[in-house]
Amino acid sequence: MNHAHSIPRPGLRSRGLILLAILAAAPGTAWAQDREASAKNECRRTPSLSEGPALGFGRITATGRTAFVKDGLEKRGCPDASAECRERAYLVTGDPVILGERRGGYLCASYRGAKGDLARTGWIPADAVAAEPPAPVTLDDWLGIWTQAEGRIQVKRGNKPGTLSIAGDATWGAGSPEQVARGSVHLGEMSGTVTPKGDSASFAMGDKGTLPVEKGDETTCKVWLRRFGPWLVVEDNLACGGLNVSFRGVYRRES
Repeated sequence: MNHAHSIPRPGLRSRGLILLAILAAAPGTAWAQDREASAKNECRRTPSLSEGPALGFGRITATGRTAFVKDGLEKRGCPDASAECRERAYLVTGDPVILGERRGGYLCASYRGAKGDLARTGWIPADAVAAEPPAPVTLDDWLGIWTQAEGRIQVKRGNKPGTLSIAGDATWGAGSPEQVARGSVHLGEMSGTVTPKGDSASFAMGDKGTLPVEKGDETTCKVWLRRFGPWLVVEDNLACGGLNVSFRGVYRRES
């Protein structure tokens, strides 16, 4: 099966983290300005909410199959339109994507299907996708249990009107039988109460409670969250648990 829903790329952790990046542009607005291309045109890392190009949301508009395109880490000179750069994994008309950085005629895009823990990130032709204006996000749109490989986040209404109570736990190595057998699975957790700003929220875990994310230092667990279409995108500063533990990724609502 060649559809991207069933052909994930190995992620940053044993059971996969995904990544994405996108420009937030409404129809008719320009794509995010190209950044200076790296030598290898990498497009596979977890998207960043705290830095880098603004993220956006779109849908595949091209007919038929839109294949992902290899980056320069897989094959020198990619992405380009040659058959050597084309991947087997593909998207179809109407598939939602998180869009980001642009290099020439290609956008770094991420997709996660309705089933499975893994997401797929890679270059796609820019003319195969159309950005959609940000949809209004209410407090109810945040609520539920959100999961990805080795990560689970529960979002409830906070005690004060307009706030959210967020709590999560994550592991590194729980998907590896060898690490489980050695007892070397690492654990992490985070929690905070925030007032979201539309589709975005962030916080830091202070000794005496939740802090604004800018008030935390480099050793403080910091978390950024954003709602994109059917997904919750999360980034942290890698200080929310044991070695290699991260909440970064694209989460799907379980309930």
